[in-house]
Amino acid sequence: MKRITSFTIGVILSLSLSVPAFATEQPAEIEAAGLYLHEQGIYLGDGSGDLMLDKGLTRAEMAAILTRLHGKSEVSPEQYSWACHFTDVPVWAKPYVGYCVVNQLVSGYDEAHYGPNDMVTPAMACTVVLRCYGYGNSESNVWTYSTAGQYAASLGLISPSTAQASFITRGEMAVLIYRAQTGTRPSVAPNTGDGFLSNGKPITEENVLEILCQLEQEWPYGTVWGTHNTPGTHKNEVPSTAANRIMDVYWVSEYYGCSGYASMVSSLVFGDKANPGRKLDDLTKMRPGDIVFVVSPDGVVGHVVIALESPNQEGRFHYTDGNSGEIITWPSAEHPDIRSYSLTGFSGGRIPHHLEVWTRYPENVPFTGESIEVWPTVSGS
Repeated sequence: MKRITSFTIGVILSLSLSVPAFATEQPAEIEAAGLYLHEQGIYLGDGSGDLMLDKGLTRAEMAAILTRLHGKSEVSPEQYSWACHFTDVPVWAKPYVGYCVVNQLVSGYDEAHYGPNDMVTPAMACTVVLRCYGYGNSESNVWTYSTAGQYAASLGLISPSTAQASFITRGEMAVLIYRAQTGTRPSVAPNTGDGFLSNGKPITEENVLEILCQLEQEWPYGTVWGTHNTPGTHKNEVPSTAANRIMDVYWVSEYYGCSGYASMVSSLVFGDKANPGRKLDDLTKMRPGDIVFVVSPDGVVGHVVIALESPNQEGRFHYTDGNSGEIITWPSAEHPDIRSYSLTGFSGGRIPHHLEVWTRYPENVPFTGESIEVWPTVSGS
């Protein structure tokens, strides 16, 4: 495994943790948090050194991780195997499960069953990490098992989308632990700001598509996204200074509805204040991540979407939007949005509209034309 120094890990974490508290866990942050815990002897990985950060975390693995976090090097089979009274736990995991039972970090399903191979849910992960680092406790009603994920998300320890997932990955657990352990976010690294994306990579169409594909996983088709009139639905909760300035031009909300969703996606891709927007004169130069306004002849905005590709020869392109029927939509094999938006105009059965496009690509980043009709292939749909 390639050796990475603590200084290098710190730089990577600084890059990734400059992402707002409610942003999704970025790939750079996941990798850096995993390597950070590896250097501490908490994440060991497999025989080849692979930390398996994209794999789901099992309850047996969670016990081992918690023991190394909480008990450091004091655990041995002779000391705590006796405390593991569950009949389904393999020999290698007994001292870890035993230690966690003694220290009231975990519990089983019943007297005989722990479920060592079951996947750890976000509620489980947040519960044990909150316990381990003393973030209140369930007995004091600061949080309960059912609200642990929501409470951890409110502290910025985990993203809301991860908190609502069916299971947590080893990488997401590493980020959760790192954030809980440090309690603060490192300062912004030099390679952020204008010319760089939220994950620290240079602004290119390829790198923008990488983030958009991740966001499709974090905010999948069908996720409820309403308006200020539909309480209990998602709204934009990430700092969106540069995107909001674009929304203000059209007098549309940066928090709710389709414009709020577009503002959030733009910010998660291009950052909060960096990479200010500019209106495109040539719509054929539209690129992935650009904000597209559907405008009526009298200047009223009918809809706002995020382009996922450059226009094809017919001037059509795929896009993602929020609040289309109060849900988030993405084009896919299951949900094949036709390229209904055209550079020549859009009516949708109403008064003809035209498109106005704002980009946050710096002017010195050339248009390549390589992002035409790429989205279904890129997204794996």
